Amino acid sequence: MKVSNILATRLARRTNNKGLTLIELLVVLVILIALAGILIPQLPNMLTRAHTAAASTNIPEANKRIQEFEQIYFKQPANFDNLVNGVALVDYLPGSTGLTAAALTAGTRGALFNAGITSLAGLYDTAANLETAGGTPTINPYDGAADLNLSAGTPSVAFATEATVEALLRQDAGANDAYVALGIGQRSELIGRTTNEAPYHFGDVAGSGPDAVYARYLAIYKVANDGTALDKAIFIGVLAMHDDGLANAGDHVSEFFEANQL
Repeated sequence: MKVSNILATRLARRTNNKGLTLIELLVVLVILIALAGILIPQLPNMLTRAHTAAASTNIPEANKRIQEFEQIYFKQPANFDNLVNGVALVDYLPGSTGLTAAALTAGTRGALFNAGITSLAGLYDTAANLETAGGTPTINPYDGAADLNLSAGTPSVAFATEATVEALLRQDAGANDAYVALGIGQRSELIGRTTNEAPYHFGDVAGSGPDAVYARYLAIYKVANDGTALDKAIFIGVLAMHDDGLANAGDHVSEFFEANQL
């Protein structure tokens, strides 16, 4: 074999066996650690941005769909979700701040009924009962035995506190006004008429997704003014539920810009 061929073979073997040196490995590791230090702190912000961007769009859209339904059918949509089963709020809401469970009076029940909200879809009262029935907190939380016909009686529903409505929707809300909070779920009359799917509300903290809590938006209706029941309930607006209270679209826009500040 020629000397040149021997040298070429040895050079090829050295080239094939060549890998990263220890110094090169350390440089790569340092770069990866630096990138992780930059990106990992941004992950919560990314989740918050996605949550707030979706909510700031979904709330105005839900408002439009309810208003469109009223314009087309000359009434409010029936079969919203009743967040109260019996006398208490269902226990798998993302948060109950700003909400309270109370019985309708004959007058406030009539205000809902006369506006077209003639029935409400009932939910399982506890997460344990929901799990036993094979349901899910958002997709299928329905307990048919708890459905309500609002033609008679004084059933319990969720009310938004006056302070919450004043802060988020109506600055002129009075201390003796009454506002009912109803879930915009998949059994609402909106579905198949002005929208095909009830919007989801994805929380920005762990354990606040549709698989863990009731992740729908709330339609707020005024049913009494200064202690006197209205003839017909009036649609006020849509709010989102958080673990620390209710929020409107403006809150989510503000949160989005705060999350984008480095």
